[in-house]
Amino acid sequence: MPVITAPEIERIEEIDAPNTETQTLRERGGWSLRPQPRVGLDLGSDEDLLMIENLTDMRWMVYHNYHCLGIIDVGELLVFHIHKHGSLSTRPYKPTTDDAVEYLTLPLNYDVTYVHIYRRHMSKGVDIFDMRVA
Repeated sequence: MPVITAPEIERIEEIDAPNTETQTLRERGGWSLRPQPRVGLDLGSDEDLLMIENLTDMRWMVYHNYHCLGIIDVGELLVFHIHKHGSLSTRPYKPTTDDAVEYLTLPLNYDVTYVHIYRRHMSKGVDIFDMRVA
């Protein structure tokens, strides 16, 4: 393989010329081998996943911070992607009666992923509905 060299005149000009260098991308803050801090995007990660299961024999209205999320049927499992803050509330779904009903309320945080709505038998004729984090 032949080796090509520049004529001596060009070599002299190179020696007399001032030292000029261009900055590489790495020096200017471009590409780097070290990890850089990144901005997180809200793309529905698993941290926002909330699963609610109805283990009772009645339908329930589900609310997050007093905003209706929907109706959960008997034996149904609902999955929501929500910001877990505030409270999760449920009430029995009775479309025709205007009676006062009581709500089941549960505080939410990012550790809560799975919620059961269930019926607990206290004594004969006394049933209590409740929510628990599983």
